[in-house]
Amino acid sequence: MRILFLTSRLPYPADDGGRIKTLSIIEYLRPRHDLSVICFRRQALSEEESRRVNKCNVTTIPLSRGRNPLNLARSYAAGLPLGIERNRSESMRDAVSLAIASRGFDATFIDHWLMAQYLPRDFAGLKLLHEHNAEYVMWQRQAELERNPLLRPLVRLEARRVRSYEANMLGRFDVTFAVSEADRRALIAIGAEPSRVHILPNLPDPVLLDRPALKFADGQPVILYFGTLSWQPNIEGLEYFMVSVLPLVRKRIPEARLLIAGKGAPAGVVRLAAATDGAEYLGPIRDGEELYRRARVFVETTRSGGGTKVKVLNALARGVPVVATPQAIEGLEVSPDEHLLTGADAASLAEAAVRLIGDTALWARLSSNGRDLVRRRYRAEVAYAPLQEALTGAPARA
Repeated sequence: MRILFLTSRLPYPADDGGRIKTLSIIEYLRPRHDLSVICFRRQALSEEESRRVNKCNVTTIPLSRGRNPLNLARSYAAGLPLGIERNRSESMRDAVSLAIASRGFDATFIDHWLMAQYLPRDFAGLKLLHEHNAEYVMWQRQAELERNPLLRPLVRLEARRVRSYEANMLGRFDVTFAVSEADRRALIAIGAEPSRVHILPNLPDPVLLDRPALKFADGQPVILYFGTLSWQPNIEGLEYFMVSVLPLVRKRIPEARLLIAGKGAPAGVVRLAAATDGAEYLGPIRDGEELYRRARVFVETTRSGGGTKVKVLNALARGVPVVATPQAIEGLEVSPDEHLLTGADAASLAEAAVRLIGDTALWARLSSNGRDLVRRRYRAEVAYAPLQEALTGAPARA
């Protein structure tokens, strides 16, 4: 099939959860179909990015519109959520129209709700939508957690605007893919037809499974956080761990350390890490292999957000046992105490981390079970079968 793939960001490099998912879908589709990709570029392309773009039939459209009061005002004037307004582009609209007119695509794959605005109303082919998250759920949770009394009403209003837009958008697509059963139910709750919503789970970086198993003895009493730090749910979860959990761990294991790696860290996170005993911010890291080898524990303590956490899947795939809040593992087919440990409060999270730092047998069991789970469930050949079935009408072969 000839497929037009629209996504909001250049999928190279695959250095965060969203890009990992987008690139994995592209790489799944490309050998099976005639795929054309159009995406935004937010800055000048590096030499490596240019090489990938030219090699992989990707068209990039420049866009630079920040999250600021002016664009918020514009979004109110247009009656659109802020994210949609920030991603409005006549150049993108023209590029999509030209591509459809010249190629006669059989299907469009809209990657992310932000790009649904570019699906022509008269497109006659198969229309597929991939929701990286049930977007309105994230906004609702953020509104519940917002502590600033001046921002709280704005966040609540934005949550309502996103919910309305998302609900109206879903009816335009033949098939919508959610990343988990929880997100599927959330989309059905705002009007999606149940028979037209399927699951396309997030996947870890596939190279992690190819690396040799880690050994407890080679690690250190290190707790690792490795994720994108420009996203508010990640920021709040990490701050919570530094303030409320890490001190409890270090009371029991004084030599325990928290290593933080990730791009986009705001100044407040950097300052907090510098002021927290036992914490160190390492900055953006392209390849986390050295950190995975040093760590005894991977931690994810978000209490908001949505979708499923690719960073958790990456840690499981690499064999670093995970300690997480219940919210951090929503939508993942994991069982606490079998694949990872969970904690609902600071004391239980600290206890879980302490156990993994010191218990060789528990560490080895969770490390092995996590990798086995990823091999069985979270590989593209297995996980993306519903996508191939939606495109061809026939069951896919793993």
